[in-house]
Amino acid sequence: MFERMKGLYEVRVRDQDAKVGEVKVFLIPGNPGERSLMVDAGFGTRECYEKLKRELEKLGIACSQLDLFITHRHHDHTGMAGTFAKEGTRVFMNPKEDHHAYDCITQKRGEEAVREQEQVLRRVGITRRLEPGLWSKYKEVNQRLMKGQDWYFLTPDFPYEPVSQGQKFSYGDYHLEAVELKGHTYGQTGLLDREHKILFCADQVIDGINPIVPTSYPDEGLLKGYFQSLQWMKENLSDYTLLPAHREPITQVRRVIDRIVFSYLDKAELIKRLITCSRKPMTVKEVAYLAYGIQEDAEDDPDFISHKMMITKTFSCLEYLYGEEFIDREEKEGIFYWKAV
Repeated sequence: MFERMKGLYEVRVRDQDAKVGEVKVFLIPGNPGERSLMVDAGFGTRECYEKLKRELEKLGIACSQLDLFITHRHHDHTGMAGTFAKEGTRVFMNPKEDHHAYDCITQKRGEEAVREQEQVLRRVGITRRLEPGLWSKYKEVNQRLMKGQDWYFLTPDFPYEPVSQGQKFSYGDYHLEAVELKGHTYGQTGLLDREHKILFCADQVIDGINPIVPTSYPDEGLLKGYFQSLQWMKENLSDYTLLPAHREPITQVRRVIDRIVFSYLDKAELIKRLITCSRKPMTVKEVAYLAYGIQEDAEDDPDFISHKMMITKTFSCLEYLYGEEFIDREEKEGIFYWKAV
């Protein structure tokens, strides 16, 4: 733990399986007798829990006097949320994060998630008939969850109080405002301090990485919303410091955002060309394999995770192109097919 700014501490917790590697948790101790803040809850591991507890104790923060702000419902941000809630911590999250039980890197236990998964898989062109290998891999993961085993992208349930755009929070010398950051997830929410000119931006902007915009649900405009959010940052926060959950703080806001936007537009242009040149309508899976050079179906978990991400990133780009009327979309028996206008 070290003091990033006066009264603002940063704790880095690691994933022992090294699939994500490292995520940052931020702490702001409250004034005497007041509540304190923790931004996100790291991984769902004993090592993560013990490290966070040690750092809280060093700062004299009791769980009963702690507020936990969850930026978005991904496994590396929510891992200890339920555990801290049981110890008296008050948890906050945007309820828009619960609008789906299943997506690329969000999966809950239960029948609702399985039903949504089957709709999503069919939508992108993965069915038992069309893609038996990939279909079997998804079902294998579901069997693990049915047996009570863990899965890397399993998101735990925890009680929370709903957060809305513009909601105010104060801890120590920091006066924060909830800001919706649509893109990386549907309801990701950051915390903005206008006096200190900082934004806890979670996974919305990361230097050196293109944050994934993962969806397999139609007409939600996730990538377009992401572009709009990034444009707002460029126009209003160019002299701020962004504090992402991964890698280092960002001070060159415009440069980092321009790189991310260019990368997505470049991929969208490639996908548009693939659709335009195709002699027949294509499924999301078919487009993804061409756009990302995927040559084989997933045989193990790392490959499987990569496939899930590439397919949902492709879906986001296709939805964006469709919304801007660059390509067309048709549905047959629950499968989406994409074609030139």
